[in-house]
Amino acid sequence: MSDTPGIPALINAKSGTADAARTAITANAAFELHEVDPDQIAEQVRTLASNAARILVAGGDGTIATAAGELLGLPTELAILPGGTLNHFARDMGLPEDATEALALAATGSSRTEDVATVNGRAFLNTSSVGAYVHFVKVREYLERRFGYRVASFFAALRVMVQF
Repeated sequence: MSDTPGIPALINAKSGTADAARTAITANAAFELHEVDPDQIAEQVRTLASNAARILVAGGDGTIATAAGELLGLPTELAILPGGTLNHFARDMGLPEDATEALALAATGSSRTEDVATVNGRAFLNTSSVGAYVHFVKVREYLERRFGYRVASFFAALRVMVQF
């Protein structure tokens, strides 16, 4: 067994894909698993970045943007295990959807720079939204726990149209 710690791998412990991410990450010896609550992702990224050349984050666009925002200006690379609903950024980057393939790339692949911008102090990677869409997402996320993504999306859209 090596004394060298693996690449830190963060999982949002409350994510709907946490179990699948945990299984994939623990099956790959290149990573050292860290499970955190969603409101502690930024703090954990900052802590781990002080001793890591690369950090893996398992999650969707919001989780990835949070981690990227914390790494701005630091030499630490961000590796991604797609785990969101739509994974817009991971798709734009051409990352594999298969967890085993994504982890292999995260462990051994080369890095590249990407554009990052901030709005009101928050980093965003592919989109920044205001207005009705933000309200739609909040309603959808609330309903999604009970009804699933598609039904929640339908009722959220209906609610936003009626309100606006």
